[in-house]
Amino acid sequence: MLSTSQLAPRQWKPGLMGLGLGIRHSEPGVGSAALGLTLALLIGAAPLDLALPAIGGLALVIGMLIAPPIGLYALLVGVPFSPSLGIAEAGFSLSAVEPLALLLLLIWLARGVVDRPVERPSVDSANPARTRVLTALFALLCVLLIASGGATSLPLAIKESLKWVLLFLAFVLTSAYVRTEADARGVLAALFCAGAGQGLVGLVQFVGGFGPPTFAVGGFMRAHGNFGQPNPFAGYLGTILPLALALAAIPHPGRFRTIARVALVATGLGIILSLSRGAWLGLLIALAVMALVWSARTRRFVAPTATVLVLVGLLGILGALPLALATRVTSVVDNFGIFDARLVPPTSENFAVVERMAHWQAGWEMFLDHPWLGVGPGNYPAVYERYAIAGWREPLGHAHNYYLNMAAETGLVGLTTFLLFLYFAFRAILRLVRTGDRPVSLKALQASDRDRTASPTVFNRALAVGLLGTFVVFCTHNLFDNLLVHGVSIQIGVLLGLVGGVASDG
Repeated sequence: MLSTSQLAPRQWKPGLMGLGLGIRHSEPGVGSAALGLTLALLIGAAPLDLALPAIGGLALVIGMLIAPPIGLYALLVGVPFSPSLGIAEAGFSLSAVEPLALLLLLIWLARGVVDRPVERPSVDSANPARTRVLTALFALLCVLLIASGGATSLPLAIKESLKWVLLFLAFVLTSAYVRTEADARGVLAALFCAGAGQGLVGLVQFVGGFGPPTFAVGGFMRAHGNFGQPNPFAGYLGTILPLALALAAIPHPGRFRTIARVALVATGLGIILSLSRGAWLGLLIALAVMALVWSARTRRFVAPTATVLVLVGLLGILGALPLALATRVTSVVDNFGIFDARLVPPTSENFAVVERMAHWQAGWEMFLDHPWLGVGPGNYPAVYERYAIAGWREPLGHAHNYYLNMAAETGLVGLTTFLLFLYFAFRAILRLVRTGDRPVSLKALQASDRDRTASPTVFNRALAVGLLGTFVVFCTHNLFDNLLVHGVSIQIGVLLGLVGGVASDG
């Protein structure tokens, strides 16, 4: 755990817009000023249609030079809202978050080389939990590099590996810049605003019926946000809701608690309106786990809630719920069934389940043919035609199960390394859960509310419980989909950077 004395070289500017956030910064040096002047001259020489967006980019760069955490905020907002740009020559697409992450890394390095020593990520011997996560991530990157040597499509291998490179960079940069509660609140506020915005986009789509006909279920249009598909949209919101719930339960200075509550409502609504069974299941499991670890009081609600859910399932089976809702509820069980997709004729009711199983079988056959290093990162669609089941010739980009997809693309070596990464991530989160002397009690929360701020122990534990829920959602949802799309890997990296906890603002 860092102390405020370790942060003395950098000045602290509290109270961003009265939100109880803060941006730590120092005066820009000669190198930073020279870089800003150079960018300004380049923009001045550019055509008008390029100059206007460049001005916005320059303002962001200047802000990042003065206060690099602004780059983390921009990354989190850019994950759901940044449009993708296809690169035909390379065979894949990029969004604004990839170059923005690279720019933030370059600024981090340049500020250290030109102006002063680089801020060190807190992944040293004082924080072994983060060190293990970092080591597992680095090992996974090495496996992806080795497995890329046998890839049919090198551009697809580069695209898939880039997701993990960006996750790694986001983890390192967050560990470097997020040291105090105010730092963490700034990052979380950006995350909550982005999630709330996506939830509202989903609401408009659901109410207005905006979307392709294939997203319609029983007269309802499934919310899909800017993700192009309801399932990854719901999975993205599912990684935010547990944090919003945990942080909304404790007091904060300024308006941060209000932001958390708005995000809680908006993301919850978006997940419901997505009609995504995988997201519903992942969120239910995450909320149960959070209730079990939060306190003895919350543990009492787990059994009654489970009973209610069982009753809802029975009502769906008996036909006492609206048909569209009953179908979504009762078909959750179908996602766990294993069968031969070649023997089950697809219908409108079972199409999604049979389609998923067909892609599972194709992925399994890939793994059996390439058991050690797979067919290459991101190369599932490149070789899918060789393994496709009759009637299911369209590759959907992945195996609809990220664990199976990892096995097919990187073999047993890659899958094992990925599972080790998840193990160390959960171990680091549980370590943070245990930093408090005891679970957060009602008495402690009442005392914090009177002071209008939570103690570092209360904040760290609430953050840890929220992160635990987030990664339960991540792991559960990946049983039925691939959540590392649309820049979500960067968001996961940022959240991983918070697992070491934060110091008091002093």
